[in-house]
Amino acid sequence: MANAEHQVLLFLLNIKLWNLWRKIFDVKVNLSEADLRDFNLRGANFSNADLRKTDFRDANLSYIDLTGANLTGANLTGANLTEANLTEASLIGTNLTAANLFAVNLSKADLRDSDFRGANLSEADLSEAKVRGATFGRANFREANLKRADLVASFFGADFQEANLCEANLCEANLCEANLSRANLSRANLSRANLIKADLKDANLNEANLSRANLSGSQALGANFIAAKFTGACLHDWHTNSTSNLDKVICDYIYLRSGQKERRPNTGKFAPGEFSKLFQQTLETIDLIFRKCIDWDAFAYSFKKVEVENQSAQLDVQSIEKKGDSVLVVRVSASPDTDKTKIYGDFMHSYELAHKLLEAQYEAERRTKDALIANQETQIVRYEKQINRLFDIVEQQGSVQKTIAENSRKVSNYDLRNSQFAGGVVDADIVNAEQIGGDTHNPNSHERLEGV
Repeated sequence: MANAEHQVLLFLLNIKLWNLWRKIFDVKVNLSEADLRDFNLRGANFSNADLRKTDFRDANLSYIDLTGANLTGANLTGANLTEANLTEASLIGTNLTAANLFAVNLSKADLRDSDFRGANLSEADLSEAKVRGATFGRANFREANLKRADLVASFFGADFQEANLCEANLCEANLCEANLSRANLSRANLSRANLIKADLKDANLNEANLSRANLSGSQALGANFIAAKFTGACLHDWHTNSTSNLDKVICDYIYLRSGQKERRPNTGKFAPGEFSKLFQQTLETIDLIFRKCIDWDAFAYSFKKVEVENQSAQLDVQSIEKKGDSVLVVRVSASPDTDKTKIYGDFMHSYELAHKLLEAQYEAERRTKDALIANQETQIVRYEKQINRLFDIVEQQGSVQKTIAENSRKVSNYDLRNSQFAGGVVDADIVNAEQIGGDTHNPNSHERLEGV
């Protein structure tokens, strides 16, 4: 929260007395979350001040000193910051929508996730600024200095859609994956800029300086490159179409691979108009780019659908080329008068839709298959147990038979064991006639027999 004393002083003192107070006492101002809407603070000293979440809507902050100030989350919508000094200031997540930042000094400022939509940044200095995740849609950067500015965003790329960057100095700027579609970059200095995977669709780069810039993987469908300078640029896997204008391009040589590899021409320089001729074949084709892999079922469906809907385009798959470890490019030829941008968009839309539907189907089939496999494995385990049980029974029977065989004795057909002879019990296996003594009686006979 704001320091009450500081807030009262700001209300009571004029700007000259405020600045004198700051100079004499060297106080670190705390006006965080204060309501300073419509205030006239022209030329005030707010250096190193704590201005987090302060409301500066429609305030006059022209010529103000905000060096090193913390404006994180502040609201500067519609504020006038003409020629203000925000060197090394923190504007993380700050709202600068429709603000006037003419000739403002934002060098080394932290502008991450800030919103500059509709702001005027003409002649602004953003050199070495941190602009990761910032939004600049429709912002005016005419003659702005963004030399060495880091404009790469954390997720979708810095948003410069329809922004005016006419004559802006973007020398060595990092615009990797930035959205520059329909932006005005005419006569902008993009020499040695990083434009890897940048979206340049329908952008105006008339007379832009792209010398030694890296345009690898960039989308330049419908872009205007009339009289642009391309000498030393890397055009690995960049994408143009029949509406991309390469007339009067100034280029001595280019590279087709990153790291200044595959120079064209191998030696010497391009003849006038030779650069445009070199890429003429590309302008008559549609490059369908797939990263990681291609779902061929989805591809077949989408291609057939687009082919039926655009029969006059005479679409034909020309080549399938692997570029890098995870990029496949399917090059499709089309008739010269075909709206290739529309066909590209229609195809990719249908492909993504079909791919998602097929992925769901594949996943359902996989789950069904996994369930069947799990059921089969359960059955196999059950059968194995039953078989093992049968083996146990057979083994037990074998043991019984073996025991019987080992203990068998020869016996007569009559079982004489325990037979009674002469009133005694005799072992039938070893009986001997001489051992039989006493009288033998026949219960059915009246005759007495004498012993032998």
